[in-house]
Amino acid sequence: MIFMAAILSVAAVSTVAFQSRPSSCQPSIGGVNHRISSIPINQKSPSSFDWSRSYTSKSNNHAVSTEKVPTLSIHSLLEAGRIDDAVAELRKSGNNEVPASTYHAVIEACCAGGGNEPKRGQRKNKNEDDRIDIAAELLQSMEDNVTAHAHERIISGYARRGRWQDAYRTLSAMEEAFGSSEDTNNSKGNVIDGKEITTPSLNIYQTVLVAFAKANQFNHMNSLLTRMRRRGVRPNVYTYNSLLKICASSASASEALSLLSQCQREPGVKPDLITYTTTMKACARGRQEDKVRELFRAAKDMGMELDVYFYTTAMDACAKGRKRDSWSNALLLLDEMKEKGIAPNEVTYGVAVAACGNGGQWKRALELLDQMRAMDLKINTITYNSAIAALSKGARTNSGDSDTDLLWQKALDLMKCMEKEGVRRDSFTFSSAISTCGAAGQWQEAVNLIKAMKGDGIRPNKVAYTSAITACASSRQWEPAFELFNDMKNERIRPDIVAYNALISAGMTANKPVEVFDMWLEMCEPSNKEVSPDTATLTKVIATLDTAIGKTNRERVDKVFSEAVARGLILRKDSLDTSWEVDLSRLSFPVARAACRFIFRQIAEKSVEKEDGAVKDLSLITGASKMREYVREVLRDELKPAVYCIVPKSEQGTLQVKEKVMRNYIEGQGQQ
Repeated sequence: MIFMAAILSVAAVSTVAFQSRPSSCQPSIGGVNHRISSIPINQKSPSSFDWSRSYTSKSNNHAVSTEKVPTLSIHSLLEAGRIDDAVAELRKSGNNEVPASTYHAVIEACCAGGGNEPKRGQRKNKNEDDRIDIAAELLQSMEDNVTAHAHERIISGYARRGRWQDAYRTLSAMEEAFGSSEDTNNSKGNVIDGKEITTPSLNIYQTVLVAFAKANQFNHMNSLLTRMRRRGVRPNVYTYNSLLKICASSASASEALSLLSQCQREPGVKPDLITYTTTMKACARGRQEDKVRELFRAAKDMGMELDVYFYTTAMDACAKGRKRDSWSNALLLLDEMKEKGIAPNEVTYGVAVAACGNGGQWKRALELLDQMRAMDLKINTITYNSAIAALSKGARTNSGDSDTDLLWQKALDLMKCMEKEGVRRDSFTFSSAISTCGAAGQWQEAVNLIKAMKGDGIRPNKVAYTSAITACASSRQWEPAFELFNDMKNERIRPDIVAYNALISAGMTANKPVEVFDMWLEMCEPSNKEVSPDTATLTKVIATLDTAIGKTNRERVDKVFSEAVARGLILRKDSLDTSWEVDLSRLSFPVARAACRFIFRQIAEKSVEKEDGAVKDLSLITGASKMREYVREVLRDELKPAVYCIVPKSEQGTLQVKEKVMRNYIEGQGQQ
């Protein structure tokens, strides 16, 4: 109600002024899709206007007697928050009888969403979503009385709603209505043929530019920058900084660098520290560490007074960098800050800890936490998580340091510190700690952390469950791993390939061939579209079944291998149809064993459909290693009739089965 009263009071004061099409409004910048409708309103001549008619309110469904001046009735309706009724009254009035200020008041109410906003938890009235289009209809109904202010309000409204196409279309209509878009001499206050020529203000251009940037429409953005310059409206440093801020949020590094280049060439515009900092942030998020270093040096060479945000942004690029020395570069920047008397803040230290975490430098990460405590800086969840992640990475890489065996304890100690200091522990905190425990073989601690997550009211996510299952698998703990896997599915969390492979690893070490085979079948079900076995799955499943005794497990191996071939996991090229040469050198022994049975079975089956001349020498590439002798034994001892092969003198890494031996094998299959 207060908001509507404010609009009306401004409208009342500026009735005459708005009729002369001012363009000095300062619209807010918004983001930006719809066409501008053209629904005509009812027109009446002044002589036929009924000054004392009554109307039916949509909101209250009863007749209300209006004032003798129709605009007062519209203002009253707006003040009462009855925007739809005000629109209906305005449409009845006719554009020749209503001052521009009244149109402005109604248009602004429609663009802003108006009164009767729903309370929190209530659904918004659908009509309020459509009011911006109603505002566009009212704009067109103003015809010759249309004002720059009305255009600007609608452009801002479209931009805030993310409807960049409509914002741009309205801007183009405004340029056409108030002067040629190619007239570089346009300026406020010129009058041609009795009509004031008003170039859209920099703020309005900036509103549409920002809408383009938010929608990733950078080509349109650059075109509009060129177009506004032709009209004599030049962007300033604030324009560029606003656009760079959006590039930073969307990690659009190339667009940010392009804008910086334009800013540097723009007459009368000098990039400031914010310009460079924001460009660096876009490059950091785009993982362009080298570009950030170049910008850092350029700003320093220009003699700018650097601040904590500038240094922190440069350090963030190092934290996100992929070079081996990225973490050390971040710490060098931290030391340089201190030398220059620039005090690091919590965010700066958090970025430094993250850099150490990504670099696996857990000792330096813990030292930084101690420095923060000494400086009485608050350590937040993100910083603690970065430190625990550093411990996790250190535990997984296992550098050989005697302290690495205690990393899981350090991770648990940090979690206790978080609890003591009242710092929220989230799913990432627990997942990293579980991973640290798993790498150290502390499967019981990993399982306990899953329980602690639930105790903290945190629903374990896929990463947490998978890390705990992996911890159990590495310690050959099938039962707790299988229980966690089922809990995961009961929580309606779909296991991914990592979780399946971790559980299969546990089954392999615990000698669970039946359970592992069932897991393979589950992964291969047509309904299981989100996960599919990979070569690691194949290797582990066949290894598990291969060690089991009995004809049943041998048949399971053959079924698994055939499915893997059908899925393209192995023997991707059907060499049996094109050539008689198969590479087994990169396979594990159990998989190579299964491959031999599959290859000879396929040859026997296909030979029935072909003439005798189709049989050739078969070459099995094994490499000059133990694999060669292993495959030779498999062909001789497991195939019936036995298959004997030779090693060509010129190809010591190949076993060759001669055509005569192949025919003998095929005939033997027909007799069985």
